[in-house]
Amino acid sequence: MNIDIPQLLYIFENLPNEILLEIFDYIHLNDLIRAFYNLNYRLNSILFSSNTHLYIVFPDDIIENSTHKKILLNFIRRQKYIARLRLSNDGPLLEHEFIRFPYIRSLILDIPTSEHIEMVSPKRFPRLEYLRVGYASATAQLNKLHQHIFSNGFPLLKKCSLNNIGEYQSWTGSPSIYSLGIWSNDPCLVIERVLYASMYLISFHLFLKWPSAYSILQDQIISQHTHLKYLKLHLSGLWTLEKLDSFLAYIPTVKILDLSSSYFDSHMIYFQWNFKELAYIFSCRLPNLSHFDCEIIFQNWKKIDLEEIPSFHSCFNCINYEIYADDDLFIRVFTDK
Repeated sequence: MNIDIPQLLYIFENLPNEILLEIFDYIHLNDLIRAFYNLNYRLNSILFSSNTHLYIVFPDDIIENSTHKKILLNFIRRQKYIARLRLSNDGPLLEHEFIRFPYIRSLILDIPTSEHIEMVSPKRFPRLEYLRVGYASATAQLNKLHQHIFSNGFPLLKKCSLNNIGEYQSWTGSPSIYSLGIWSNDPCLVIERVLYASMYLISFHLFLKWPSAYSILQDQIISQHTHLKYLKLHLSGLWTLEKLDSFLAYIPTVKILDLSSSYFDSHMIYFQWNFKELAYIFSCRLPNLSHFDCEIIFQNWKKIDLEEIPSFHSCFNCINYEIYADDDLFIRVFTDK
């Protein structure tokens, strides 16, 4: 028996706004303009609504498409709802008005200059939710930016990735930040300033170089952090298990810990990881720890007994190792995910 099945017409413009927004998020800006700009009022309103994360890479989107450069610049100048901006190099900001958009929620500075950093202010970016700043040596400008960040200058800021935090400043705190990535060579500053200012921080990605000036952190530097759940800690410099113990004492709520070290750090290569002692530190300092990852390089002075490691702590059940160099001098210890 033949049954006539009605043919449904799937017309692009009949799709719900939510589906169109999802589709537009995967299409490059130049292609969006060529395909959908000025077709009709509805598509224009969806393209440039305040909910659209319109992603601009400057100056790449301008320079690399000279054919559409004029229309693209005119289009950008007219849009106040651009939500994501990325400055991809350290070139001069030829179109200075281009960055003056009050609706930008995501800002990335790949190779920030002092001029770039100077422009990142609460007045210019009042709705900023995500900020990533690459390495820069502009100390004065960075200090001012860090003051804004850790004193609630950006009250909507949730995620932040910074470099070279190394100056003591009086920060009043930023309760909105829940995810943070930084590089520092000052353990006391991390505990006394960064963690204290980020009182509701949940996820922390920390590159911490331990200097020769510190032996261990003294007890009662400041109160313990009460919200941190995930710590990804990259170790460099003069770390010891005793120093790691003193650091973890300030973050007892951590549930997920990721430790790593580099082959290119001459100090950490010769660091000897005693997993029995490490397990004792975890038991004392991190009572809520439920997941542990590691990727560490060190000299193979003695073979690790993999059969014995899981018995030290329940989080050690996936640890493995491999030879890192042909001469067997170094080994890589890692979590088998």
